[in-house]
This record gives sequence, C-alpha cells and structure tokens, in this order.
Amino acid sequence: MMYGRAELVSLPMSNRWRLVANGVEQAQLRRFARLHISRMRLADGTEVVLAPAGHSAVHAVAADGTELARITRLSWFGRRWEVTSKTWAYELVSHPRPRRWYVAVGGTPVADIRGSMFSYNKVKVDAQLGIPILALALAWHVVARPWEAAAAPATLIAAAEPIPEPEHR
Repeated sequence: MMYGRAELVSLPMSNRWRLVANGVEQAQLRRFARLHISRMRLADGTEVVLAPAGHSAVHAVAADGTELARITRLSWFGRRWEVTSKTWAYELVSHPRPRRWYVAVGGTPVADIRGSMFSYNKVKVDAQLGIPILALALAWHVVARPWEAAAAPATLIAAAEPIPEPEHR
C-alpha cells in the first residue's frame, strides 16, 4: 500500500522507472515498448507483468500466470478507467487540465496523479488514502503510455487453440 507522496521517475528516453514513496523505493518498472508490456519488481522481490488483455484493458499477472488486477477503459476517449482486483476497486479519471489525473473511490478523489509539463518522465502522486502499489502501477501504465493500453495489438492477443481436423478414412 502507498499513502502520502510518491514519484514514478525515469530518465529521459529510458525504459526503466522507479516508484519512490515517502523516500523509500517501493518498486522498479521496466517497459518493453515493442511488446507493449511492463515488468515490475516490488521491494519484496515479487515480480509482476503488466500486459494488454484484449482491447482497452491491461492486466497485472503474477509469475505463475495468475491475474492479480486489471485496468479497463470505461470511456470512448480513455478519460475514465476502472482499476480492479478481487479485493479492491478504484476509478482512474482524467482531470480537465492536461497531464492531471485522479484516483477515485465511489466518485470521490482519493489521490492526484500529475505528470510534468512536457512529459511523464516524472509522475507525482499525492494519496490521501492508502492505494495498492499494483493499482498505482496500472494507473501509471495508462497515464504514461495510453496508446499501449488502448491499442492492444492483435498480435499480442492470445488466439484460440486450433480445432483439430477429423481424420479422413
């Protein structure tokens, strides 16, 4: 859980990010732009992959393949998202001002997310209520890379297994 102030920081043109909350590194993230995924390593060593889960959805998957959480686009233009797991649910909503978002519970903002004037290489978070780091990571994936979250190229969507052809006699 993250409460208070946090920053997601990356050097310009870098695919490596750090989540620092209240002066302590909570997670490291690494984007793989060509695959549209991000890998996250939490401070306790837990590894999670953020990956497209069909059109307009991104899920967080544990090393064993279990889905831990998901963020799903609710609005046509990507200004509202639902962040959910089995134990919590939030909304991610775009603020009218550029590069500003907020996390809400029941329509009430509980955390502000803002990027710098020209980029998302530094994302600041101010949370008035404890927010799971996984929810924050999924929000970051949408805020910093919205086209990756919304596009989910067909090549990354799992195809159904082929149906075997009957044998001819």
